[in-house]
Amino acid sequence: MARRAGTLRLASFFALSAAAAACATVRDPGVYLETVSSKSLRKPARYLVLKPPSYETAPSRRYPVLYFLHDGYGTEATLARRGIARELFDRMRDGRLPEFLVVAPGGRGTWFSDFHDGSLRYEEFLAGDLIEHIGSRYRVVPGKAGRGITGISMGAYAAVKTALKHPDLFGSVSSLSGPLVPISWEDLERYGSRMRSDLRRIFGDSPQDNSLAENDVWELARGRFEASPFAVRLMAGTEDPYGLAGVAAQFGTFLNDQGISTTVVLSPGEHRWSYWGQALIEVCGWHANRFSYDSP
Repeated sequence: MARRAGTLRLASFFALSAAAAACATVRDPGVYLETVSSKSLRKPARYLVLKPPSYETAPSRRYPVLYFLHDGYGTEATLARRGIARELFDRMRDGRLPEFLVVAPGGRGTWFSDFHDGSLRYEEFLAGDLIEHIGSRYRVVPGKAGRGITGISMGAYAAVKTALKHPDLFGSVSSLSGPLVPISWEDLERYGSRMRSDLRRIFGDSPQDNSLAENDVWELARGRFEASPFAVRLMAGTEDPYGLAGVAAQFGTFLNDQGISTTVVLSPGEHRWSYWGQALIEVCGWHANRFSYDSP
C-alpha cells in the first residue's frame, strides 16, 4: 500500500541537531533583510526578499513571488549565505530567468506549522499576514497565478502542506528532499525518537489530543480535489541517505492518483547543499515558467 511505504530511514535525519548558522551580512544586489509583525507569532518575523533587477527602474511593473522555506539548519538568510540569491539575480539580469520576487521567511524549530497548543501559529502567519504584507509592501502580481511556494527538507514538507491546506493561494508548489511521510499517531512509532519528539512537540503529545491528521500531507491530499488546484514538482537526490527519493516517488504517484498534477524528478545527489544548490536553480526556473507576468 503506497501510504505504508515501509520502514523509512529517517531516524538519523531527525536526530541531527539544528546547528546555528551564522547570519551573513547581506551585500548581494537586490537582497534585503526585513521584519514583519504578526498576531500569529510571539515576536516580529524576519524574512529575506530578493527584488528582481528591474524592480527599481520599472515602477509601474508588478512581479510574481516565489516563497522559499528553509531547512532545519537554515535561517531567513540561507539563500544569500549559499549564493542562491546572487545566482538568481544574475540569471534574471541576463535573461536566463524571467523576473520575479523571492521571499524567504525564517522559521527555525517551527516546521512552519501551527503548534497544537496555540503558542505559535506559523502556518497561519505564512498563509495570512506574510502574504498580505508582501502584497501591500511590494508590487506583486495578484492571485495564485502570481504566487508559488518551495522549500528544502523541513521547509519542503511545509511548502507542500501549506499549499494543500490553502489551495487558493499558490499556482505552483515544489519540494526538494521533503519528508513527505504519513504522520498519524501510529505512524510515529516507525520513526526515530527525535522525529517523534519534534512532531509531538508541535502537533500534540497525546494520542487523543493532537493535530497530526490535520497536518499529514497524505490525508490532506486524499479525495479532496475535483481538479488539480496547482502544479507540483517533487525533487530528491537518489543518494539521499534518508530514503527521500523513494518517498518523493511514492508521494508523487499518490498525488497524481488524487488528481493533483505532479512531476517527480530524481537525480544524483545527497541530502545536502551540493545537491540543493543546483536543484534550487532548476526548480526556480520551473516556477518561473508557470507564473503570470505583467508586460515588461
